[in-house]
Amino acid sequence: MAPTAPSSPQDMSECDDEDNTPLGNIFYSKDKQKRVMKWNKCPLDPSNIRKRASNIVLRLPGPRGEARNTKTEIDCFNLYFDDDVIEMIVNGTNIYISGIKDQFERERDARPTDKTEIRAFIGILSGCLGSGRKHTKHIWDNNRGSGVESCYLTMSENRFHFLMRCMRFDDIRDRPQRKAVDNLAHIRSFFELIVQKFKTFFTPSEYCTVDEHLLKFRGNCQFKIYIPSKPGKYGIKVFALVCAKTMYVYNLEVYVAKQPPGPFNVSQSAEDVTIRICELIAGTNRNITMDNWFTSIPLAEKLFEEKQLTIVGTMRSNRIGIPEDLKANKNRELYSSIFAHHKKKTLVSYCPKKNKAVVLLSTMHSDQTIDLDSGELKKPEIVTFYNRTKVGVDVVDQMCVTKYDESKNTKRWPMVIFFGLVNNAAINASRIYKFNNMDTSVPRREFLDHLAWELIHPQIRKRLESSVLPTEMKIRARRILGIEEPRRQPIPQDNRVGRCYLCGRARDKSTRKCCDKCGYKICPDHSSLVCHSCLNSE
Repeated sequence: MAPTAPSSPQDMSECDDEDNTPLGNIFYSKDKQKRVMKWNKCPLDPSNIRKRASNIVLRLPGPRGEARNTKTEIDCFNLYFDDDVIEMIVNGTNIYISGIKDQFERERDARPTDKTEIRAFIGILSGCLGSGRKHTKHIWDNNRGSGVESCYLTMSENRFHFLMRCMRFDDIRDRPQRKAVDNLAHIRSFFELIVQKFKTFFTPSEYCTVDEHLLKFRGNCQFKIYIPSKPGKYGIKVFALVCAKTMYVYNLEVYVAKQPPGPFNVSQSAEDVTIRICELIAGTNRNITMDNWFTSIPLAEKLFEEKQLTIVGTMRSNRIGIPEDLKANKNRELYSSIFAHHKKKTLVSYCPKKNKAVVLLSTMHSDQTIDLDSGELKKPEIVTFYNRTKVGVDVVDQMCVTKYDESKNTKRWPMVIFFGLVNNAAINASRIYKFNNMDTSVPRREFLDHLAWELIHPQIRKRLESSVLPTEMKIRARRILGIEEPRRQPIPQDNRVGRCYLCGRARDKSTRKCCDKCGYKICPDHSSLVCHSCLNSE
């Protein structure tokens, strides 16, 4: 039978038989098996140890492999959305288009897409172009010059909506078989390919953060969840491993609720999720900062002993293993700290307010140092370290929900995950760009602006070759591309009725007047009446 914790000082002997520690220097708690855990009030490690061997990381953060040679914005982004990734989108989309094209009267309304157009579609999503969550009618409304000209010249509004509707990331013909064993079948291969590239091209720092972020979505999805503390409240939950120093998104995992029986039916407990998402950095002595949803004593022990990873995280007061003395107490002194040590684990209870206690667990710290920079707040070093390194996922969240957000309103949950991947890829590309161009300082908005232009300008150039594009749009496209306007060969003037060459087909403006220089038909709206005196004075 397992021993039980003493209930009163009279039940305690003068010393603990196991380590000869005076009983007055011990806190008691119980683990999951109801066994007594003895927490020492004094540090267990010698005070002259500068740093534990378990926290020595030899690798510095930065790009690796092919990413070291990327110097431009588009090259950094193409590390993740390369030809293979774009080809996967093109193939999946064209398969879907071929199945619905019979629903359209005109063949051109359901024409297949290609790599150039898909890249331009991603470029239009860039929030730096003013699109972001902006309504598409306002983006393409150019009557009063309030639209986004670069989007207007890249593709029509109808084409953009068509691609939004038809974009697919898998072969829909065999999806039912895959969906029978995987709730994420619609985008599984695409998601894993992008995340694998996240892992390939960067080495994270010694401090990482594990947290969850919510992709806002209110449509129909069987694993949509509600988190009242998040700004969007409803959405798709994604677990993320982020470098706490560089804010590089290193690993992602989508929460898909209860999976059907099969290879994807894995545990969704906080402990198992954390171990899976940190598997790639196992054995590297890195530290993982996490919040109270993830942190537990069994997880800390497993990561330390089996994965050679330390953790620093807040703990819920009802977690098993926390001594009662460390929980909230109305008699606690304000800004006081209580420490408890067990093997390689350290618990600290900090009192920021009356009748409130914040409990943190650390396998990285072994002492009871108070951060002198915190002044009269007297925060323990564990608390200040947590505040400094916990911001990784939160900062990425802020980058993804600002005006530079790539997301669009949609009723299809795979598109929500796709938008999230584009956001994260743009953030990671900017991190690599910053490392490879240390001598220049480029704000994120400027980085995204250059990236969006590199993505859309090949499509504008390609569209310029179309014979059905209105002349006015061709003039604007040449201007934005920096192409000199070609000289028109003069044609003979006549008195026949013709369409103004500067008006669009939708307007269909007819006129008999011709330009005196080139001979093309011109309507009053695109011509000016000038007297001979003014004409000769020019």
